Amino acid sequence: MRLRVEYRVGPELRFLANLDMIHAMERALRRARVPYALSEGFNPHIKLSLGTVLPVGLWGEREYFDIELKSEMSGEDFIHRLNAVFPVGLSALQAVAIAPSAPSIMGLVNAASYVFKVEKADEAILHQVNMIMNRPELVVASRGKKKNRTKDLRPGIHKITVMTEKQFDIIEIWVSTGEPVNVRFDELADILGACGIPAGHVIDVWRSGNYCQVNEQFYTPLEQVKRL
Repeated sequence: MRLRVEYRVGPELRFLANLDMIHAMERALRRARVPYALSEGFNPHIKLSLGTVLPVGLWGEREYFDIELKSEMSGEDFIHRLNAVFPVGLSALQAVAIAPSAPSIMGLVNAASYVFKVEKADEAILHQVNMIMNRPELVVASRGKKKNRTKDLRPGIHKITVMTEKQFDIIEIWVSTGEPVNVRFDELADILGACGIPAGHVIDVWRSGNYCQVNEQFYTPLEQVKRL
């Protein structure tokens, strides 16, 4: 059977690289005595597939992985066993059984949301942030593989919300992680900097979710697999 699992990566693990995260998951699965399935060949490994890579330096509220088991196991039992052995900073939130033919997480996820917790900003600056969606283009220097180029982020920015608190402001931005343009969190930081929020005023940044965008709707990988 296959399980799709939603988990949280806390701020304590924000500097854990993707390969280190995979190793941490594998150690936890072994310690939890989960009946995981192994690949064939001379170097068998756990049939575990993490979702989109969490950038180093960020923590994640809702991350995902798929795992194949060699025997039946309820999602509740799986979550209980995993949380009993997870290190500080990792917590399993929910798990659901998915069909063997269900698309992989990497094949489903095409959007994400990032949260920037920033120092209190003037109303004029927050107005600039709110007006980002009205701009025809948002050109920044590419931070991806194609360096020394510019790219327009505007087609890949879908929604922005701004919440004001007494001591800080919260800016959440929903973006594409594939077509029409892959938007990185550090490129969003450049856009906020142009609005008057420099990097030194950013208190924290995290990925709040991964989504399957269908038209104007955003579904989590768990919600989307139930729709298929």
